[in-house]
Amino acid sequence: MSDSSTPEYSPFVTPESPGERMGFDGCDVHVVHHDPGTEREEHTHGEEHIIFIRAGRMEWSVDGEAHETGPGDTVVTPADVPHGWKVLGDEPSQVVCVTAPPEPESEPGER
Repeated sequence: MSDSSTPEYSPFVTPESPGERMGFDGCDVHVVHHDPGTEREEHTHGEEHIIFIRAGRMEWSVDGEAHETGPGDTVVTPADVPHGWKVLGDEPSQVVCVTAPPEPESEPGER
């Protein structure tokens, strides 16, 4: 962990896990839930992301290329590359997102 003031976190992530953020030296780990029908238009930022799809179906677009993703899939979004997503179907999605360097303005469970 990056320092002793960082809140406790869950060492295991299951489909029932709440949204949370774990800070480590050089990166953050976010567990994020997205409701059906939610989406984020293409955007860029200075952080790298590695996204692990845990539950639900999503369409991810990275640098103009779109793919439908599901549990077990991984999405890599380099810094400053346009990317976006939307939840497909009637089920919520859950992702584990590793961000480097940490995003200073994000909140637990937010993406």
